[in-house]
Amino acid sequence: MKAVLKAYLARKPELIYSNQGVAIWKTSVAVQGRRKEDESVFLEVLALGGLAEALGEMDPPKGAYAHLEGRLQTETYEGKEGKKTRLVLVLDAFALLVRPKKEEPKEEGEKEDEDLF
Repeated sequence: MKAVLKAYLARKPELIYSNQGVAIWKTSVAVQGRRKEDESVFLEVLALGGLAEALGEMDPPKGAYAHLEGRLQTETYEGKEGKKTRLVLVLDAFALLVRPKKEEPKEEGEKEDEDLF
């Protein structure tokens, strides 16, 4: 299943290599709902091969806002209470985004910067 997300990196990404020498870039993201009261959803993210190595060189920080495209798949693992399943996004594309700063409301009588020059 194809997925396109805008999300925050929830932990510092790491680049590791499999026993076969395949690069694996791993992190998790927090996807926020449109409304403040919506709960965030956390999702594991993987990139493989050349994309993983490129992302390892990019080294985006925890908290970075990003555009992610890839395919969703389930992964089963052994947890404390037995077998568990989680949703994983396997990346096809990744880009860091810049969040626009919220403009603070101007106080009455305050001049715009352009009026000062």
